[in-house]
Amino acid sequence: MEVERMLSRHREWLLKRPRGARLNLSLADLQGYDFSGADLRASKLSGANLARAVLVGTNLSEADLFAANLERADLSKADLSRADLRGASMRGATLAGARLLGVDFRGGALMQASDAGVGFGGPDANGKKKANTSGADLTEANLRGSNLTGSNMNGVNLAGANLSRANLTKVSLRKANLAGADFKGACLRGVDLSLALIDGADFQGADLKGAVLEDVDMDSANFTGAELFVDVSSFGDTVASILQEHEKWIKTDGKEGTRADLAGLNMERIDLAGKDLSGANLKGAKLAGAKLQNATLVMTDLSEADLTGANLIGALANGVNLARAVLHKAVLQRAQLGRVPLRGPDGKPIGRYWSASLAAADATEADFSDALLKGANLIDAKLSSARLVNADLSDAKMVNTDLDGADLTGAQLPPAD
Repeated sequence: MEVERMLSRHREWLLKRPRGARLNLSLADLQGYDFSGADLRASKLSGANLARAVLVGTNLSEADLFAANLERADLSKADLSRADLRGASMRGATLAGARLLGVDFRGGALMQASDAGVGFGGPDANGKKKANTSGADLTEANLRGSNLTGSNMNGVNLAGANLSRANLTKVSLRKANLAGADFKGACLRGVDLSLALIDGADFQGADLKGAVLEDVDMDSANFTGAELFVDVSSFGDTVASILQEHEKWIKTDGKEGTRADLAGLNMERIDLAGKDLSGANLKGAKLAGAKLQNATLVMTDLSEADLTGANLIGALANGVNLARAVLHKAVLQRAQLGRVPLRGPDGKPIGRYWSASLAAADATEADFSDALLKGANLIDAKLSSARLVNADLSDAKMVNTDLDGADLTGAQLPPAD
């Protein structure tokens, strides 16, 4: 009854009436209390114990909830706009449909002193349900350094929010609005960003290994220095199926499966590390930023492909066709781009070789350190400012090859005519 009287006086205070008094329940024990639909705007609840409290549709805008205990509280559809939730404990809380415009989560809000970690969704290590912010409005919220591991944040509005250095491992952000959000240095391993809006978002230095970016406009955000390689599954069942059939084709010498035809497809930042793509048709494919480290690309057609900034470290690419391809700033350290011996119908060598071709390719600022380019076709290739330290270019065809500013320290060059 005392709480009800205080609520009544708080309503009077909000209306600026003489008998009103601002609600102050700081440090109060309010476990399980039902505040559904109550108007608690600008109330003082710092340090209050609101564990398992029912706050459905409660107006808590601008409320002081500093260090409050909201574990397993039901905050569905509550309005927490500009509320102070610094250091608050919200393990197991429900925030579905909550409004969190400009809420302050600084200082480890939502963090729990537990080895299991905490977050906004999904079960934690103990099988307990975490909070769910599906559809919540967290516009401009400060979530810097927060732990949101495994959360369900589908459809959440995080426009302009600060999530720098936050842990968003395996968080689901499908159809989320992340326009202008700050993810600098954040851990986003395995995050699902399918159909998310990321216009103007800043992912500088973020870890996005294994991120799902299906139907996301990658060009609209800043990924400078980010670790981002997208799993094959993010490109749909068709690409995955084509690669599986190609693997059969390779293993059975063409008796089963089908040669991969991925010509012209957009597969930017795809992770194909260690894959055997020998003989595949990738002509004109968009593979900017792709991970092809230690991949096998023997006799693969990558002509006119965009491999800007791609990782081809240690790739086995003898006989590869990279004619007119874009390899600007690509890394091909220790890659083998040599010759393949041609064989007759009986499988025996016929004494001829098929050379790798980089004819008219743009490999400006690419890194070919310790790479094998023996006998490669480099006619009209642009290698200006490229790094060719200790590269083997013996017998390479280098007619009109642009080597302006290239580092040829220790490189083996073909004899001058």
